[in-house]
Amino acid sequence: MRRMRPESMWPEVSASAGGPEVARRWEALFDKAPRLRPVVDQMLGRQRLTLQQNGVAQVEVERSLWLELSRWLADFEALPHFAVSAIAVTLEDETAHQVDPVSAEMADSAGWSSPEGAVSDFETLVADPAFALAYHCVDVRVRPVLAGLRDLAAISETDWFALLHASARQKATLTADAAISLVLHVLSPGWSRHAASSRHAALRLFLARPEDLRGDLHKLCQALPPSWALTPPRLPAFGAAAHAARAALAQAVGLCARLVAATRERPGGLALLLDAASAPPAPDEVAELFRNVRKYKHLGGFRQLLSLL
Repeated sequence: MRRMRPESMWPEVSASAGGPEVARRWEALFDKAPRLRPVVDQMLGRQRLTLQQNGVAQVEVERSLWLELSRWLADFEALPHFAVSAIAVTLEDETAHQVDPVSAEMADSAGWSSPEGAVSDFETLVADPAFALAYHCVDVRVRPVLAGLRDLAAISETDWFALLHASARQKATLTADAAISLVLHVLSPGWSRHAASSRHAALRLFLARPEDLRGDLHKLCQALPPSWALTPPRLPAFGAAAHAARAALAQAVGLCARLVAATRERPGGLALLLDAASAPPAPDEVAELFRNVRKYKHLGGFRQLLSLL
């Protein structure tokens, strides 16, 4: 096992009898998904700071951090490798999505996959039933709303998906909203082709309230992706569409949680989607899922979903 760096936020190994084994299993995860390491360090740093600010004794801080690491480890180990990497990337990207003028020029060199690579990523993701279910919820709740935005047809569906993903707070555990956020990330591979300044302006507008639309709107429109061809008179329509898209995303998350509550078994990552407070789905929601399962039965995750219902 590699020795933790001196500046690491990791707790003292002596504070937990199971610490060495937990650290060994984390190292195995880091070998598969290296970008996860700094993310976990940051999460531990925030947790350590919170405990210390609350006056928790140092020995209890160390023990609490080992408990957190054990809980996070169980979640990550239950996920397919692709999902672990995707969570690491989206958590790492969260800072770049903040609406802050300082970040306007960030990530101009962000890589983007080929269309063939995007298809491969999607098929790999939905080979897991948890993500197949999340995709279904996007397909039946978010997509119909976006398809109805005919006045804004120049804005691609993938750009809308990217905005929804960028505006959502990423999580290190696989809740229903985190699974859907990862699906949105995979469905928007072309977002990084836009200049960083354009992505920043688009997200600011996506999150803007009607009273925020003031000042030099021509300058704002010029900063947006050129393919959108958005002019100041159409900004209120964009704001209304953004509100509808966020509402549709919330509906997709709720639907995902309800459908998980209806499954007989919850193996692997699907178990982590369960929300004990979720009500069972309505009969038409189950029928809707069965129709989509038949539509996407060539994808492995959908076949597994069928066996769980």
